[in-house]
Amino acid sequence: MGSLTIRNAAHVRSRQAINHFTTSPRIVPAIFAVALTLRILSVVFLPIEPDSDALWYLLRAGEMAEGAGYQESGHPTAFWPVGYPALLAASMIVFGPSLFGPILLNLAAVALKLWLILWFSRRLELGEAIGRGAALLYALYPSHIVYVGTAASEVTATAVTMAAMALLLAARGRIGLSLFAGLVFGVATLTRPQTLLFAPLLIALMWLTLRSYGWRRALVSGVACYGALMLVVLPWTARNAMVLGAPVLVSTNGGVALQAGANRLADGGYFQVEKSALWQDTGIDFRRRVQDQVEMDRRLKAMAIDWIKANPADWFLLGFRKIAALWGKDSDAFWSLDASHAQWKPVWTGVKAANQLYYLGLLALGALALSIGARAAWRRDMRVAPLLIIGAMPFFCTALAFGFTGQTRYHFPAMPFMCIAAAYAIARLSRARQEAQKTALAG
Repeated sequence: MGSLTIRNAAHVRSRQAINHFTTSPRIVPAIFAVALTLRILSVVFLPIEPDSDALWYLLRAGEMAEGAGYQESGHPTAFWPVGYPALLAASMIVFGPSLFGPILLNLAAVALKLWLILWFSRRLELGEAIGRGAALLYALYPSHIVYVGTAASEVTATAVTMAAMALLLAARGRIGLSLFAGLVFGVATLTRPQTLLFAPLLIALMWLTLRSYGWRRALVSGVACYGALMLVVLPWTARNAMVLGAPVLVSTNGGVALQAGANRLADGGYFQVEKSALWQDTGIDFRRRVQDQVEMDRRLKAMAIDWIKANPADWFLLGFRKIAALWGKDSDAFWSLDASHAQWKPVWTGVKAANQLYYLGLLALGALALSIGARAAWRRDMRVAPLLIIGAMPFFCTALAFGFTGQTRYHFPAMPFMCIAAAYAIARLSRARQEAQKTALAG
């Protein structure tokens, strides 16, 4: 009898805690405060020295802020997308040539992502507890805390893409909001060119899982969205045609990305063609890679396509190794931290291990939730099927890795959505446990 009373009391306390978490107006501000405080503390006490991509972005942004345009070594460039350097340049114009502006931009992006995590959960009617739980999971996510201290494009680019997704989801076929979504998708495309391919997947999942979103609304959404997207992108394409001599849509690094995952030396992960025996096959003098970037892009694409045609089975099988490389670990955020604070290497080893466990937990729970959404869509259970929309970005990242290359950081845009999916799985498992307890108590 005493054991039964204790279990009953524990069940009541659990229900009260969940109710408080779901309804208290203080919870959401507290989650935002925790998320931003952890990231600010990381930036203040563990400053990261810019290197690699981040250093390149900052140098180009500084030149743009000074009026030199988007160039490298005195030559116009479009090798990396202009969107993120342009945003950094704007922050430097306002706050001066320091890391303050870029880090403030990252913090604003974090706040926007947290708000959008809540918005997606509410819009898809997953439940307030799931939205708040997902926001908390993201707030505490170690690698995404560390990322804020770097001038890496992932933090801001993901926030912009999520905003575009939210607008398209809210539009439900209405022209005005679809146009607005397209404009934001245009900005996202100038930051990450592969975003150009994302809207059709999102629209297809909306058509598959949302009531009253038929093919006519899907068609209107797609046409309006892409029309507005091109209004943003095409002026940059025209600039490239003038200064590079070719109508490069966004950037000239597509050949590098494709060839990194389509050559005889590729292992599915990070690959630098310029440091491999394959570089000589391009016929490009490495010292002239900026001046000759358009031709370099063309030749690398041709090399990759020729290899795929000659080795279709090898390329197909390599795709699964790319996916494994994409999702296998979550350590990219700590590379710069290791380099900037090498004296704490044993500590970072432990932190990375803890982050990996956290990450794998998100993946396992998220995969469970997305499988539930997929089954609901298959059975036309429209109450649960919209959960599959959360999988749009994870599915997209996986497809890109299969076709191009499976670098670890390329799963970054999927993780806010995996937090939502993980929170759904936790809530589902918690409900099942409570039902089992209720049955046991009744018995």
